[in-house]
Amino acid sequence: MKKIYLDYDQAQLDAQYDQATLVPDLSDYHARWTLRTKLAKERYQCHEHVAYGKQADEWIDVYRPRALELAPILIFFHGGAWLSQQIGLTGNAAETYVSAGAVYIAVNFSVAPAASLDEMVGQCREATAFIARNAHEWNADARRIYVVGHSSGAHLASNVAVTDWAAHGLAGDTIKGLAVTSGPYDLEPVKLSKRNTYLHLDQGGVDRNSAVKHLHAALPPAVAAWGGKELIEFQRQSAAFALAWESATGSVQRLIFPENNHFDQCDEIAKPDGKLTRAILVMMGL
Repeated sequence: MKKIYLDYDQAQLDAQYDQATLVPDLSDYHARWTLRTKLAKERYQCHEHVAYGKQADEWIDVYRPRALELAPILIFFHGGAWLSQQIGLTGNAAETYVSAGAVYIAVNFSVAPAASLDEMVGQCREATAFIARNAHEWNADARRIYVVGHSSGAHLASNVAVTDWAAHGLAGDTIKGLAVTSGPYDLEPVKLSKRNTYLHLDQGGVDRNSAVKHLHAALPPAVAAWGGKELIEFQRQSAAFALAWESATGSVQRLIFPENNHFDQCDEIAKPDGKLTRAILVMMGL
């Protein structure tokens, strides 16, 4: 069979970018994430569906502590293969970080096929800029913004972290830290896989929206995590991203969870006593 990317033929590459080949049923995960969201909205102040743009999909959910101290901000970008939104699941990890003293903000954005990756990345940047400019409304500290993402949300978070924020009228160091797990950070193999039947990436789209192509020494510290039972390509992408970030900035922490699959890694972000959570909180100074 003809090799399409690395040592993969087309069918093999397609399988490497299809999470259902390893975890076909997500109902248990969704049930947990829904319950955690419900409880977080009951326990904390939650500003729901705050618009950051004019489109119906452009909103954030803001979870905040009741204390009066100025709090750092953790912005979460969800996964879903750039295809699905997570309405009703935005507070999966809110309890963990709000209880530690952070303002936790989940970003909603348009998805494929209606929206391109250029549009999604642009929306996530606009949401982040909106948060920075309006942080005072939630007693949040715009000088301490950190971003986190899982799966395709890790791809989006990484692009937010490498943004030229001065071009958006903000401080160049607007993002103080990045934590990502289980993402695709180089879109070249994604373009060659069956995912491109709905993403419609060309080479320009790959180059613009692959964070690994935009690294430089002034970027903030990062945490890169992945599971040992994920698809091999997602493990390779994560390891390559960590190495590239380390080479550019000198500051990356790798966290590998040998027994975790792709969706277990989303749960890791929410575990109060988990090592990924601890790494994020230490990065935030909490």
